[in-house]
Amino acid sequence: MKSTSDSPRRRFLKQSAALVGTMAGMTTSTCAPSGEAPPSVSSLGIERSTLEALGRIVLPKSALGEDGVSSVLDGFLDWLGGFEAVAELDHPYLWTDEIAYGPPDPAPLWIGQLEALELEATKRHDQRYSDLSAEDQRVILDRQLPKNLGPDLPDAGSAAHVAVGILAYFYATSEANDLGYGAAIEKQTCRGLDTGPDRPKG
Repeated sequence: MKSTSDSPRRRFLKQSAALVGTMAGMTTSTCAPSGEAPPSVSSLGIERSTLEALGRIVLPKSALGEDGVSSVLDGFLDWLGGFEAVAELDHPYLWTDEIAYGPPDPAPLWIGQLEALELEATKRHDQRYSDLSAEDQRVILDRQLPKNLGPDLPDAGSAAHVAVGILAYFYATSEANDLGYGAAIEKQTCRGLDTGPDRPKG
């Protein structure tokens, strides 16, 4: 009988933890924020404490720090609040005339999954998910992650679970790219063309 430690769900949690170690100690740099605040948690129906607890599990907390995790989750909520369901995708005119569309709004599914984490925490431990130990949080998440997770991160909007969605969102950002390279490359940000010849700061 195959050990559960080899399951895709276990691999997801282990890989998330491993990324924390490889990125620890690196720094990140971003452009100034636009000044627009992310949508309120209540407007999306998401309990922030549950999201924060989940973010500390799947994101590289040792590299980002507590404030960095919160900042990533602010961006995640901002992105989710502005998500366009079934959006028309870029058209590959060279090989097809078929118009492709993106995924439906993942928010209803993900909100239900966050609620499920809270429900199991309450039923098993009589505590909120955010109040559990990190190990108990991971055990509950492991039980609830889909069994058919693939080896690669999907596009964030297509993620089958909110934990995967958070991770996929983060690793598509400039911050994650900077952490990976250990330099302020600032991909997809407001870095001007005049800075092109300059070597990114480490």
